Amino acid sequence: MRPLPPRPGPPAEDAAACLARLPGLERVIETHLARVFLFPDRVLKMKRPLQTATQDLRLLPARHRACAAEVRLNRELAGPEVYRGLLPVVRTASGLRLDGRGEVVEWLVHMRRLPSDRMLDRLILEGRGPGTAEIEALGRRLAGFWRTTRGAPKGAYFRHLLHEAAIDGGHLAALAGHVPGADIAGLSAALVHRLKGGRREIARREALGFVREGHGDLRPEHVCLTLPPVLFDRVEFARDFRLADAHDEVAFLGQECALLGRPDIAPRLVRHLEGAGFPPPSRGLLKTFRLHHCLTRARLALDHLLDPACSDPAKFRERARVRLELAARLLG
Repeated sequence: MRPLPPRPGPPAEDAAACLARLPGLERVIETHLARVFLFPDRVLKMKRPLQTATQDLRLLPARHRACAAEVRLNRELAGPEVYRGLLPVVRTASGLRLDGRGEVVEWLVHMRRLPSDRMLDRLILEGRGPGTAEIEALGRRLAGFWRTTRGAPKGAYFRHLLHEAAIDGGHLAALAGHVPGADIAGLSAALVHRLKGGRREIARREALGFVREGHGDLRPEHVCLTLPPVLFDRVEFARDFRLADAHDEVAFLGQECALLGRPDIAPRLVRHLEGAGFPPPSRGLLKTFRLHHCLTRARLALDHLLDPACSDPAKFRERARVRLELAARLLG
């Protein structure tokens, strides 16, 4: 079923209202980019019709392409049993309905619901794990994925890192008033300096095949420790955001786990990468990767404050403060 050319029709809020009336709905998660509808055995994800710096989803065909890309890319990590495909919201003579015959007014990503009590972040925060067997299974899954994923175009990774550093620096400087005492200018300048100093090593690792298309946002909340583990919500909107050194991506996941209270997870995952033929970068470059993630996560946290509907500004200020303090310690 293909979307029709754009024409006046129900706004996205009407499609969301249709989903909200479906039997069994337990919860709706609102994010900046999507609405996620949670049912006992499935998840329906609807893209918001908005324009950002990386994508324009204001028209239905663009949202259809984005949903299709999300399913295709995430099946490489999570499999088709988790990312089931696309479902339309259609207009019929009796109103809007999910799936079936009629004019397509919205497209949804259809997923199997994963057990929330097996999410890596919850396991850590609730003190229930993960145990050795679960960490080893995750390490094997990551190593297997990195052995098979696609390589990066020459120079693209360094250009992306430098571009993101500039964006981080600009946003953080504009919102510096929310994190008094943080040396944002110094941290931003240090990151750019370290990236430029590491350019040759990055190029060498790229030439050796250690820079590839990864997940793009591998946080504990995107890891479900079932057996086998499931890694989901891979970035679909821009290839550059998926490009990473294998150790860069694992360092980010390990750093987030450490902030939750489990610094022991990262070294175990690194051993699996090394066993799969991905030697670690120099300690200096690894520190640069971690610094980059600290500033990016701080910037993303403060960007929430630009949303007039932000419901908990203090939470995002605290997230930014923690990442900026970690960045300062890395340089200290």
